[in-house]
Amino acid sequence: MPDAPASPALRVLKQRYDGSTVFAWTGRLLEQTPNHVLLAGLFNALHRDLGYVVLERGDLFLEWYYFGRWYNVFQIYGQEGQLKGWYCNIGMPPVLRDGELAYVDLALDVFVHPDGRHLVLDEDEFAELKRTTLRPDDAARAEHGLAELLALVAAQRLPSRLYCPELAPPLS
Repeated sequence: MPDAPASPALRVLKQRYDGSTVFAWTGRLLEQTPNHVLLAGLFNALHRDLGYVVLERGDLFLEWYYFGRWYNVFQIYGQEGQLKGWYCNIGMPPVLRDGELAYVDLALDVFVHPDGRHLVLDEDEFAELKRTTLRPDDAARAEHGLAELLALVAAQRLPSRLYCPELAPPLS
């Protein structure tokens, strides 16, 4: 029986409000609907202790990007399959074009632990961005996105998939 073809790769561009790129990485496309895409990727830095979670090279990120929502959600698993939590970015809805998925990050983040505890992060950065840069309607949409996301957290309805190491592309 022949092997199934590999899922296509998408390049992800995390951008600032001015359109410049902050980070770029590649994820394997797992699912695409008119409402969202789901990618799998591996953390490729050596070690990053954020104070509330430690990220290690090879951690699996399952990344949901919603075309009509002002946030995205990354479910994070360690290399042994342990759920580390969800990292959620408040940002403008992504644009998918020519093998690239670009989204504008708006500084606010939410981290959700596996037990449901959560932290809202970078509120000071968002306040500064709102004061100096964001159009009022974009700031309001971001705040609505945060409220919508926190409602999902409270209801324990964040997107989730079981750990499967074969989902991710190889580390480069």
